[in-house]
Amino acid sequence: ELILKYAELNGLDARLMKAIIGAESHFHPRARSPKGALGLMQVMPATGRMLGTAPRELTDPEANIRTGAAYLKVLFDTAERRWRLRGIAHSDAPLWVIQRVIAAYNAGPRAFSRTAWPRQTRSYVRKVLLFYQTRVTDIRRPAQAERPAPEVSWTPAGGLLY
Repeated sequence: ELILKYAELNGLDARLMKAIIGAESHFHPRARSPKGALGLMQVMPATGRMLGTAPRELTDPEANIRTGAAYLKVLFDTAERRWRLRGIAHSDAPLWVIQRVIAAYNAGPRAFSRTAWPRQTRSYVRKVLLFYQTRVTDIRRPAQAERPAPEVSWTPAGGLLY
């Protein structure tokens, strides 16, 4: 729900956001990178501050997704200005723009002006696109009323079976 909410608010593709979350944190809200990026979307504290989110808030899933989505919007806006892509919705951007935005999300906005990215950034772009093109990024809304409680039974050894 949070991914959908902030994707819609920022005109982004929710599947792309989910692919980035999968690549960045493997969906662990308290993830921390060796360089200090935090949360689901691995937002750097300086980026969070720039977008109005205190570093201590970045492990909160909603604050992190809100901030990561806002940063993606900034990157798409930068790409739009750089390549004069007026009139194209961020969620409908061509693949070459999406690749550059993903690279900039990983390596910083300077990646827009590079003709060759470092190996780590190229690997990251491939990983996000792999997730983006698979069912990992399917957006599902849980049907609370329809989901039955799991059956719990005891095994003869006394362990739980689900």
